[in-house]
Amino acid sequence: MSSVVTFPRSGPGARILVVDDEEPIRRSLVRLLERAGYECATAEDAPEARRLLGAETFDLMLCDVTMPGESGFKLLAHAHQVDPDLAVIMITANDSPHAPAARFGAYGCVLKPFDTNMILINVVGALRQRSDRIADESRSSQSEMDLEGRVAALGDALVQLAREDVARSPSREDTVRNVARSAEWRDSDIPDHLERMSAHAARLAKLAGMPPGEVEILRLASQLHDIGKIGIPDAILMKSRLLTDEERQIMQGHTEVGFKLLEGTASPLLRMGSIVALSHHERFDGNGYPHGLRGDAIPLEARIVAIADVFDALRSKRPYKRAYSRNESLEILRVRRRAQLDPELLDLFIHDLESRPIN
Repeated sequence: MSSVVTFPRSGPGARILVVDDEEPIRRSLVRLLERAGYECATAEDAPEARRLLGAETFDLMLCDVTMPGESGFKLLAHAHQVDPDLAVIMITANDSPHAPAARFGAYGCVLKPFDTNMILINVVGALRQRSDRIADESRSSQSEMDLEGRVAALGDALVQLAREDVARSPSREDTVRNVARSAEWRDSDIPDHLERMSAHAARLAKLAGMPPGEVEILRLASQLHDIGKIGIPDAILMKSRLLTDEERQIMQGHTEVGFKLLEGTASPLLRMGSIVALSHHERFDGNGYPHGLRGDAIPLEARIVAIADVFDALRSKRPYKRAYSRNESLEILRVRRRAQLDPELLDLFIHDLESRPIN
């Protein structure tokens, strides 16, 4: 494989390898392409093309389908082993290879005798597609590198948070907030959502009779409920349309990722956070995830956070929905009573909200 770095050239200056056993066709194509500003090299057969592909870097190959000896499609397969990003356009005397060309990874086919405009249109399209693909791969690679850095930084922050919690440091609240935001940095509305949701969770926990010390731990730990989303790809997390079944499975995996990030520590805050992260998407009727727990088998902390999270999510604008009013949100919660949410806790939550002024 060539060690030369491939740059995504898509305009004049792009290097094109023309492979055809007919010398007049090679000469005609080179003249046309060089007039358009491209740099060209030629090969009269597959062995010569293989040598050039191994020694030089090209952005595009124009290749005849039918040549003496090795076929153009076999050469195409070899070319993509040498350089998977190479754009390829096949040249043929009939239109039957169009489907195989696409199947073998070619941009398309051009028929002989070819129209010069059609050649240039296909060349421009193939080079642009190649450039876009390389740019996407580069962004994806950079995103993965950024994600690795964020996960490493998150791990360090969680170690710090565990120490602060065990020592009951006054700085633990700021650290919780920073950790939660770092895991959901892609959503600018998350800080406000976490603050509101954790306040709702603490109030409901107090109404449910949880001891004051545990109420305070839950107020902080609830902000870590979606920490596992740090590992969800942007394309899924920020999608404005319904997720596919595969995407939904990936998204649901954030509960177990969050649990693994937070478990195994002496910190009461992180221990409660791990419980909430794992179970806040369980449903009271047993149809939730990741373990399909039912009723009181779902930890109390997770049932409380589920109500607080769902209510504030309803009240918030998202890429896929508008923000609902308080009354609309409460009505939706009532519909979900016993199916998704703990009915007794939900009654406490709704009664408390309705006893307060609308703001």
